[in-house]
Amino acid sequence: MVETSTYTLNIHAIPMLLMGIVTLWLGILVRRSNRQSAAHRHFLILCQSIALWLVATSIGLCATTPDLALIWYKLDNVGVMYISVAFYAFSAEFLQLHRPWSITLGYGLSTLLAITVLTRQEFVAGVHQYWWGYFPQWGLASVPFFIMFFAYMAAAFADYIRAYNTVTTPIKRQQIKFVLCAFLIAYLGSVDFFPAFGYEIYPFGYIPIFLLTVVVTIAILRYHLLDATLFVSMSATYLPLIPFALVLILFAHILGDLAPTALASVLVLTTVAFTILYVAFQPRLQSALNKVLFPGRYDAYNTLTRFSHAMVMNLDLANLQTEIVHTLQTVMGIETVSVFLLEKEQGRYELKASAGIDKDRVNAVQLTGHDSFATLLLKHDQPIVKEEFQHGLLAQDETEAGTLVETLTKMNAEVCIPLVNKTRLIGFVNLGHKPSQEFYSRDELELLGSLANNAAIALDNAMLYEDWKRSQVLIRRADRLRSLETMAGGFAHEVRNPLTSIKTFIQLAPSRRDDPEFMDSFSVVAGDDLLRIERLIEEILDYTRYMKPKFSLNSINELVASSLHFIEIKANTLGIVIEKQLAEQLPLIMVDQQQIKQVLMNLALNAIDAMGGKGGHLIVTTRHVTRLDGTRWIQIEVSDTGCGVAPADLPHIFDPFFTTKHESTERVGTGLGLSIVHQIIQEHAGTVEARSTVGQGSTFILTLPAKTAPETALA
Repeated sequence: MVETSTYTLNIHAIPMLLMGIVTLWLGILVRRSNRQSAAHRHFLILCQSIALWLVATSIGLCATTPDLALIWYKLDNVGVMYISVAFYAFSAEFLQLHRPWSITLGYGLSTLLAITVLTRQEFVAGVHQYWWGYFPQWGLASVPFFIMFFAYMAAAFADYIRAYNTVTTPIKRQQIKFVLCAFLIAYLGSVDFFPAFGYEIYPFGYIPIFLLTVVVTIAILRYHLLDATLFVSMSATYLPLIPFALVLILFAHILGDLAPTALASVLVLTTVAFTILYVAFQPRLQSALNKVLFPGRYDAYNTLTRFSHAMVMNLDLANLQTEIVHTLQTVMGIETVSVFLLEKEQGRYELKASAGIDKDRVNAVQLTGHDSFATLLLKHDQPIVKEEFQHGLLAQDETEAGTLVETLTKMNAEVCIPLVNKTRLIGFVNLGHKPSQEFYSRDELELLGSLANNAAIALDNAMLYEDWKRSQVLIRRADRLRSLETMAGGFAHEVRNPLTSIKTFIQLAPSRRDDPEFMDSFSVVAGDDLLRIERLIEEILDYTRYMKPKFSLNSINELVASSLHFIEIKANTLGIVIEKQLAEQLPLIMVDQQQIKQVLMNLALNAIDAMGGKGGHLIVTTRHVTRLDGTRWIQIEVSDTGCGVAPADLPHIFDPFFTTKHESTERVGTGLGLSIVHQIIQEHAGTVEARSTVGQGSTFILTLPAKTAPETALA
């Protein structure tokens, strides 16, 4: 001890003083979190009483005379008078028991006892001097306090036992068990009564009392659900505080001969060093403890974390929905899981994937994007536990709580996780009961909330990708139909001649039916013409009917000839000469014949448009190419003698909706043709290159891999 005029620096007073200040701060923090809650108000009174007890006791330990110590210990006992009643009042509100008269009576008795402590010598009769310092000596007037203290503490304990045996909901049952365990530990604080009656037992009661306030504070502020594993988890958080307090006491004892300023400096530096180490290593300590004591939960956390990061890359909507359901049900052991997503066309949320639910019952609940349920999910944007709203733990609006509880009950859901992306509720995930009616801890809900954020992004991206794929189908189909305008002219020309021969045969047949030579020759001609018409119709229908890419072995030369066949009539009427320079003995390669035809038709029609009715040459060349790395390729070169493309426009011609056809209404383009060409060639693992000179023409070079195996082509 370092002596001053009236007080000494007592090392036993340091932890009491620190814990008293922290306890008062915790009470204020809880009160500010919810000023309307009676439970929060009584908890603040409890913390104030404990803080007064600890701070006054710490100063009393530092007093150098019995009279000075007695003053502080009287003030210390004023705080002690309210502890049991404040805890009883907090417990009554926590358990939702209506006890206004007993609470009022308790506070009244505590006030009378506090006045007695300050005014009468019979309560605190004097002080004892022990090896840790002065300590209060209680007289006969303390008997009424003991009666009240144990009566209210016993009543609180009985309330917890009764509530635990009668409550049926898993969350409330777990809450009661948690607080009851903390209460039993805090009851060790009664050891401080013994030295007040002359027994030399070190008064360590401030430690369990302080732990009670810390645990309950964190449970109130962070955990609406008081998780039983929270106590163990927080042990990893606060366990280092115990050796730290012992180190401070040891330092103060060893360095007791130093001046007060020097000793205070050492203690401050020690605290700073501990804080730095604590911040650095506490997460690892807590993780290691959770891994040892809760391996199942630890593995589940890691699995969900990995899945949360991986699913963002999954663009397969159906697979993603199924994986979310399977992962949640398997990892967390949930009985029922369902995923609802917003159908934009219908404007309602529909069941997309599920496990263990009655689909007819769930589908009977019709939820639109404008329903109050969807509005509430978007408003909260965090996992919603039905029981919390059912007991009024979160919702301030009874109508709001009733809507949520009613809807979740109809869908057989205990927890609902909103899927929100960019202020839009794209859907939600419903979770049912866990095994053995366990409840969802706050850590699990926070993890599910993080999972929901990534799931919302992944599902939104997958839905956009599905929309994009559907739009690509429509665009390609529209592009094919646009080509039919040109093909129709060629089709009419091709059909006219066989129809003429068939018509002539029909007209002459009645008069020359007895002429065998005529009948035989015209029968053959008419049959061939009918087959020709049938083939033309089938080819056009096949061209307009878009299907998923279907790779097969095809001759590039035959695809070029077939594509140019129908535009020859239009080219001839415009004075355009079509030249085909097709390489011989080209190997068959794996391509989608209809997609390659679409590419060739687009390039040929663009070339005709570029020559603008002024005549010219359209040249299509095929060749076989072997590159330096030994790979074999097939090239198709489409050249024209048209107007060409400006150098500034050339890098953008494959961009969607970019077009240079704005000079007149006869040459209006959508800007999608070359974009589709580029995409199709990419899907064939090939490349497309454009070269152009203004006033001289353009050349497009398609390069396709000369692959003959289906699996290679599809890759």
